[in-house]
Amino acid sequence: MRLLHAPWEGYHAVKDERDVRGGSISDIFLSYNRKDADIARRFAEGLEREGFTVWWDQALRSGEAYDEVTEAALRHARAVVVLWSPRSVGSRWVRAEATIAERNGTLVPAMIEACERPIMFELTQTAELGHWGGEVNDPAWLAFVEDVAKFVAKPAHPPHNPVPIDPPPEPARSATAVLEETVPLLAVLPFDNLSSDEELTYFCDGVSEEIQRTVASLTKLRVVARSSSFQFRGKDKTIDRVTGALGTSHLLDGTVRRSGARVRISAELVDCATHNAMWADRFDGDLDDVFTLQENIAEAVAEALKVKLAPPAKSAVLDPAVYELFLRARGILAEGDPEFDDSATRAVPMLEEVVHSSPDFAPAWELLAGARAWILRSAHTQTDFAEGRNGVVHAADTALRLDPKRIGAYVALARLEPWGAYSAREKLLDRALAVAPHDPEALNEMSVFCWSVGRFREALRLAEQACELNPLMPSARLHVAQMRTYVGDYEASIRMLLSLHRRWPKNAGILLSLLGFAAGLGFRDAYDGAVGDAEDFDGWQAWALRETRLYAEAMWSGDEEKKRDRLDSYKRLLEKTGTVPLNIVQCVSDLGTTEEALQMAERASFDHIFRPEGDRPSAIYPGVVLGRWSDVNKTTRFIGLCDKLGLCDYWVKTDKWPDCVDWTPYDFKAEVKRSVRQAAAAGG
Repeated sequence: MRLLHAPWEGYHAVKDERDVRGGSISDIFLSYNRKDADIARRFAEGLEREGFTVWWDQALRSGEAYDEVTEAALRHARAVVVLWSPRSVGSRWVRAEATIAERNGTLVPAMIEACERPIMFELTQTAELGHWGGEVNDPAWLAFVEDVAKFVAKPAHPPHNPVPIDPPPEPARSATAVLEETVPLLAVLPFDNLSSDEELTYFCDGVSEEIQRTVASLTKLRVVARSSSFQFRGKDKTIDRVTGALGTSHLLDGTVRRSGARVRISAELVDCATHNAMWADRFDGDLDDVFTLQENIAEAVAEALKVKLAPPAKSAVLDPAVYELFLRARGILAEGDPEFDDSATRAVPMLEEVVHSSPDFAPAWELLAGARAWILRSAHTQTDFAEGRNGVVHAADTALRLDPKRIGAYVALARLEPWGAYSAREKLLDRALAVAPHDPEALNEMSVFCWSVGRFREALRLAEQACELNPLMPSARLHVAQMRTYVGDYEASIRMLLSLHRRWPKNAGILLSLLGFAAGLGFRDAYDGAVGDAEDFDGWQAWALRETRLYAEAMWSGDEEKKRDRLDSYKRLLEKTGTVPLNIVQCVSDLGTTEEALQMAERASFDHIFRPEGDRPSAIYPGVVLGRWSDVNKTTRFIGLCDKLGLCDYWVKTDKWPDCVDWTPYDFKAEVKRSVRQAAAAGG
């Protein structure tokens, strides 16, 4: 991996010559509410005096397509200056522009009048410039200009370094689609518990989630994931606060009152732009009727938003006690992280009891399939794989037989496939997205799949779609930042990772990515500012962070002995296990030579990725050796590694090629096809 110059060393207003409908890209995109136009003009003129080029819609030429030009300017600006005021906070346009900038790592906000910023931007450093009247020597203004310069400045790339690639030719989501989306974005908030028993909150959450899932699965509406929308409770459930954080067009909120076997559900649908209630009603019934009540609410929401509600699958008749057990199990899974904790292990016995009592209840079979798949793929499980696999397949097949729209079953089956079964995994995920194109879990799983086969632009597009539906989930935001690196937008990725680490300092995955990418890509300041936080972790997280630190220190030390110690540790791993993770192959290339990295890869066996119980080929980053920065893929010997991983066969059979065809210094497709022909001839 070639090291880039450390970013942000001094300022020079570099002009980007890429064309946007006949003009060069501006350094700064200025986002504001039209009622603040006079103040915006003051900022635009002040920034231009400082040597920046500024895009704001006052300069839009007559006859130009407003949406197209705005989108291009927003996407490509190096800094997006958002002017917060009571008026801009209430603007869907400004909030959406700020959201895109925050995801792209280009957000530079300024407060021009006291207001309550959208919650997702509360932790973003914001300049206080409500007093500024245009004075060029104002200290606060000068500090703000310095902050903007850090975003706009671009370090010169040395001749041997790759220039980051352009953004994906098919954008993740057009800015216009986010700003004025024709398909509403709905958040279903956790309904308030009006019962005397506070422990029934889980029941209220379960009712809310079932309504959310019904609307999401039976309409074409985009619905925010529970893990984001359920973060708003009590006093936090104000329209402005929720909309500012989630970018929603509509909210569904309500209350649940339960007394014995009787339940009353009140619900209200609100238009976020006008704050007006579009629909409200109250539903009474017995617990035996709870599914009908939930479906009635979903139908009313669909009618109010003028979308069709597909016929629901036939509901099973559940004993109230069994339904409560199901809600408890689902709550455990929703609040946990089954990849790293025991939530799946705790939920499975409950779900098994539910399906035993109600064998026709598809949602329980769907959750059971997913939980069993997580347990089976856990590094800590003692479950016999063949037995566990049969359990997953039985649960998933049953769920799909009862209700073909249970996409969690497809995701569980995809997770069950060997890592090297690329076509089978992709086919199952395609089925899931065909049924539910706006499901964040399915979008994320497909994004990770595309990452693993080298389609980084597509992975970014899917990651951004998933993140839009789950913006307050750290892992969703992290995945977008990671994919920014893989499409070549290194500086935006590092800025995003720094921002995410400030917001979630206890998230080991975010810190691990920040340190790893900062070390590998040469962002020394970002690395040095965050590495001390690794001391706050223990267990496997501390081990992973320590390994990353040892790699970075050896690479930057200039000490050949330190480098050799690291290389020797990697070689011992190969000798002990017979294989080596792909991220280690990349580390060897960074620390030693590409020759040594390729030799290790050629000695290693990757047969395990084709076995059902086998691990993935990379401990952390599945597409690491396919990245633009990697010297490993710059030689035709790399094709041999791809062949061992089963990727050559997949690429040729599907004609879905990795992004690296654009930057390898040889005809990548021709070499891959030649390798496949040779393998076929040898086998024939």
